[in-house]
Amino acid sequence: MITSTLDVEKVLDVIVQKVPEVLGVDAATIRLLDPAGEHLLLVASHGLSKEYLNRGPIDAEKSVTKALAGTPVAICDAVSYPHIQHPEAILKEGIKSILVAPIIMKAEIGGVLRLLTKTPRLFKNNEIEFVAALAEQCGIAIENARIYEEQNRQIRYLKSLGEIGKALNSTFQLQEVLDFIVAKIPEVMNLKGCTIRLFDPGKGHLNLVAASGLSEEYLGRGSIDDELSTHQAMMGEPVIIHDATIDPRISFQENAKKEGVASILAVAIVVKKRIIGVLRLLTSERRDFSDAEINFATAVAEQGGIAIQNAKNYGKITKLITELEQNEDFLQMVIDSLYAELLVIDLDHRITMVNHAFLENNDLKENEIIGKPCHKVIKVCNLDDCPLTHIEKGKKTTACIRQSKAGTKEKYLEERATSVSAFGKKEGIDFIILTIRDVTAHIQLREEHRTKERLQGVLEMAGAAAHELNTPVFSALGTAQLVLDDLNEPQMQDDLKTIIRNLNIVSELTRKMTRITKYEAKEYVGDVKIVDIQKSAEDPVSKGKSSSGNPVN
Repeated sequence: MITSTLDVEKVLDVIVQKVPEVLGVDAATIRLLDPAGEHLLLVASHGLSKEYLNRGPIDAEKSVTKALAGTPVAICDAVSYPHIQHPEAILKEGIKSILVAPIIMKAEIGGVLRLLTKTPRLFKNNEIEFVAALAEQCGIAIENARIYEEQNRQIRYLKSLGEIGKALNSTFQLQEVLDFIVAKIPEVMNLKGCTIRLFDPGKGHLNLVAASGLSEEYLGRGSIDDELSTHQAMMGEPVIIHDATIDPRISFQENAKKEGVASILAVAIVVKKRIIGVLRLLTSERRDFSDAEINFATAVAEQGGIAIQNAKNYGKITKLITELEQNEDFLQMVIDSLYAELLVIDLDHRITMVNHAFLENNDLKENEIIGKPCHKVIKVCNLDDCPLTHIEKGKKTTACIRQSKAGTKEKYLEERATSVSAFGKKEGIDFIILTIRDVTAHIQLREEHRTKERLQGVLEMAGAAAHELNTPVFSALGTAQLVLDDLNEPQMQDDLKTIIRNLNIVSELTRKMTRITKYEAKEYVGDVKIVDIQKSAEDPVSKGKSSSGNPVN
């Protein structure tokens, strides 16, 4: 019957219920040593009152110590037995005789089976031997059940570990990862609560980032950075606290007692051999955490650490992408504000970005040209002398001016290409920035400047010629006038008057040369042009009048 089930509790119940029937006794109890091997814990009973069962420990009874040493002990008169504990409880319960047999598990004594009668009984040797053999068989059954239970627990842990891994991989939200871990582990391991503390390198201490099953008062009890258990956990080794209310490695023992925290398992959260925090599992009853439980907690902490790091990385990447998008939006806003047309071209000469000016001036939409070869979009580009070709040959920047027609008007467009290296590289080309701007006004202004320079030259030459001619002309006029006054011969006077008239014409010409204000040319001989002094020196106000104010004939 005791081997018919592999449930530990059922095995224990079967033993304490059926053994009394087989041997004809009134009651039975099973006490097993705690994980530390120091105290016997009552795990199953039959035929006894709660008051009797709660009478207190029996570890010091001589019958018990002998049984724990491997020797069955039969007590015929329990009331008068000198080494019995709690004799008044035995008397009140009506117990007369007791038989104690060791329970052997894994070749070691792990507890005692006690049979009790309410009528005096002298156990015979064959009965004692039979009970001893039966107790040993019970030990085998208990151990088998424990092994089976442990295997089932490990299978359950493995299954849960897979579910936890799947769930952790389904999100990159850090708080969701943390909250899931502290909620799932207590459910799987039957815990009171769970906490996660992550190390903050900037502040140099552990921050409580997630918790479940625990009161705000307990969670706010204070920092546990200086606890010995925390230091041990941060060294990478699992830390087991059997009794948090008395263990010196715990700083807030009274808080643990008030909260109802009994045992604690603390494991490090490790990512790539770097400890980033501590996972703490808390129970409401004393527990000796098994290897399977420690391995499960360690595996979850490892998976959690990876998920936490992934979530942090995802958060950083998301923030970086947001910043990049903001920078891209800002860059687009900047290039859209440029008056010149701008295009960003990759090494395959495909357009990757354009500004508003280019789209508007060419009556295009962004989705129509992004990704297209630039030569199919830019109409003014000359394939034989393309700035992009010069960039690819090693130049950092190059420019050229193209002539274009807009209807009947001629336009001058400047194309300027500049190489760009992405991501801070010092060498190499990743993109080419091409700007196209209308420089017609600049060309016209330059031509006007050249015209003014020519006019200035004409004015300076005319002034110099007038200055050089004035002196001999006035001297000749004066001499001619004196000769005219002295001569009486009519023929000579007429000749002199002709000379004087022509000198006056020359004098008027030099005066006009000093009044030139604009550049006017006229045809001369063949293809040669000369300055039209009359028009160049013409004053709009005095147009049609001589220097003396009289009309010019």
